[in-house]
This record gives sequence, structure tokens and C-alpha cells, in this order.
Amino acid sequence: MSWSLQKKKPPAVLLVKAGLVLVVIYFILSEFLLPSLPIWNPLNLSSLHANKHAFSDVSNVAAIIEDRPLSNLAPLILHFSSVLGPDWPIVLFTSAGSSLLNQSIPFQRAVDEGRISIRALPENTQFENHAAVSELLTTPWFWEQLAPAGHVLLFQADSIICANSELRMEDFLQYDFVGAPVDVPAGGTAGHGEGYNGGLSLRNRSMILDIVNRYSWKGEKESGAISQEGCVTKRPCLKFEDQWFYHKMKDIPGANLPSKEVASTFAVETVWYDTPLGYHQVERWNANRMDKVAQWCPEYKMATTDLLVKHGKDKGS
Repeated sequence: MSWSLQKKKPPAVLLVKAGLVLVVIYFILSEFLLPSLPIWNPLNLSSLHANKHAFSDVSNVAAIIEDRPLSNLAPLILHFSSVLGPDWPIVLFTSAGSSLLNQSIPFQRAVDEGRISIRALPENTQFENHAAVSELLTTPWFWEQLAPAGHVLLFQADSIICANSELRMEDFLQYDFVGAPVDVPAGGTAGHGEGYNGGLSLRNRSMILDIVNRYSWKGEKESGAISQEGCVTKRPCLKFEDQWFYHKMKDIPGANLPSKEVASTFAVETVWYDTPLGYHQVERWNANRMDKVAQWCPEYKMATTDLLVKHGKDKGS
């Protein structure tokens, strides 16, 4: 009788085979049995400037500045992206990570597809008062980040655009600046200033950049040319960047600024219009008309009522 002797395989070979079996099992489980768990960190701020000019093939862009972990932020930005359409990529300027954004697969998809981009705010940026917001928006840096866009739609988390509207953002590109008109009464001096509110506004980026390169809002403030006291006048309230820009544009030959009537079709804040393209702080100024707002623009509920800067608590405004 002959015996066939089988050699024992060395332990290293057995370990390799066992490892391969485990890999195959893991692949099968992860592919067919385990839920998909995306590993994604959109707010890796160290790499955000890498695609600074990712929008070189588009004419216009939308932008939002938000550093709070708002629960409505991802749905709101996705809504704006949907209503604006593919020709309006959105840039989120922020300074901190948000797990809410990380959890949103639709938001992740929009970033992966290039419809949304995330940029880092300058280091130590804090919005403790209106002056901090105005200072950022009156520096060349912010508007240079959005090059080479022709127009910029600037929106805040307390604004919304309405999917029921027959108007498109493109219908307002003829204007150099448009937003919800500031309420200027026909007589007397009571009011909130003059111009357009910047919380939901469309602006000519080149003209804005020309203004901030020629003039300094911060310098005018420090010299005393801009009062930081309360503004209840019929003139532009220059302590706010939006009315400061409006004041400067009024002096530019050829600048195209819409009438209050036209501006109210773009957005409603303090001046009422039944069917605007959008709203800014609608619950704050139109509490008695919210039934009409809900019928025309039910998505207004996505907009937060928490202001970026709390009114009445401004230190240095």
C-alpha cells in the first residue's frame, strides 16, 4: 500500500487565504445587506479654495453666508438650487462644519455634481452685529471669490424664492441691484431708509466690485461719515451695506436701479405685493398676511425666523 503524504501549508499562506475570504464576505454584506453609509466631509475647509474658479463657464451665481448649524440650511439651499436651475450654481460661505449638511445625501449629491460649492470665510469671522456683515460685504475679497459671474444672487437663511412664480431670476438681470424695496413713505420722515434690502438681492458683481475698490465703507464709518445710530429717515441708512451700495449706485451714470413697484415684484419685505418671486423676513413684517403667503409660497416655511444678527442686540451695529 502506498501512502500519499500531504504537506502542511505554512501559517502565512493560511492567513492570506483567510483574509481573502473575509474581504469577499465583507464585500457581499456591504453590497447587498448593509445600508450605504456615506463617508463624506464637505466642510473640509483646508481644501475649499482649490476650485476657486470652478464656475468659469457660467454667467451668474448665487451665494449664501451662514456659519450657524441650522436645521433648515440643506433643504433651503437645495430648494434655491431647484428653483434657480442649473445655470445658477450656489456658493455657501461658512466657517464651521455642520453634521446636518454631512447627513444630507441630496446635499452631498449637489456638491458632487458641482451645483453647490463650499468656501471658507476669512479666519476669525464672526457676525456679532450688523457692522460685521456690512464690513464683509463691502470688501473686495467676497466679490472676487465669485468671479467671473456677471450677477450674484445673495440670499440669507431667512429668505425664500417661490416655485409658483411666473417670474425668473433672469427677468431681473437688466438691473444692477434689486431686492425687496425699503419702505419709504410718501410724506414725512418716518421709514427704514431708502433702497433695497440685501437679504435677498440680485447685484451686478462688476459694479459692486468697482464701488468697493473705489470707496471704503469701513473707512467712512471710522471717520464718522456713517452714523451708527438708529436710522428712521427717508434717506439711505448708510450703516447697512445694502443701502450704502444703493447710495453709491445712484451716483453712477447709467446704473440701472428699478422702481419700488418693480422691486416689489422681485421680493417682499416691508412693501407688500401679492405674487412676488421671493420673500425676505416675511413673517417679521407681514404677520397679518401669512395666510396669503402660505397660499402663494408654501415653501416659505423652510426659511428660518432666526436672524443672522439679532435686532436690538447690536453692539456697535
